[in-house]
Amino acid sequence: MNKTTWESTVKPVVVLSVISLVVSLLLAVVNSMTAPVIAENERATTLAAYVDVMPSVSDASTLEEMSGYTTANVSGAVKAEDGSMAIKAGESGFDGGVLTVIMGFDANGAETFDAEGKVTGIWVDASTQTSGIGSNVAKADYLAQFNGMDGTQNIVMNQDFDAYSGATISSTALFAAINDCISCYNELA
Repeated sequence: MNKTTWESTVKPVVVLSVISLVVSLLLAVVNSMTAPVIAENERATTLAAYVDVMPSVSDASTLEEMSGYTTANVSGAVKAEDGSMAIKAGESGFDGGVLTVIMGFDANGAETFDAEGKVTGIWVDASTQTSGIGSNVAKADYLAQFNGMDGTQNIVMNQDFDAYSGATISSTALFAAINDCISCYNELA
């Protein structure tokens, strides 16, 4: 059987090009519809985490967004009416997935803490890390070691606090993000 050049070469290229164009347009439409929803969900999660790490705050609408910080890898900071703060930072973990940390800081020496700058809470999103290994740095029992720590001094992994065994890269990202939060707190306080 002898096929023409149109049938054997040109037609498949044209058909694949049209299919690729249609699929690309459909993906663009889906992205334009879902991007605002995803952004709003991320914002709601962040606000809930801010409230979670700040015991003196019960409503995210009372938080004031802060600006003017220059600390690298910090993507948000808020201040409560009582002066306490929460700061959000992210660092690259395993395979380039961003590990996100939100830390609360007591700026007024509240009754549960004895000095300004104590950490009132820590929230970690390690969902981009390897499940069951790197994601373990977000476990509550592991994060409990940071409760009440001095939030004015940077920390050193395996010197001040323990890394999570078997998750060195994720632990390194966690400690880097914690230090980013601490540096930003010191910049803003």
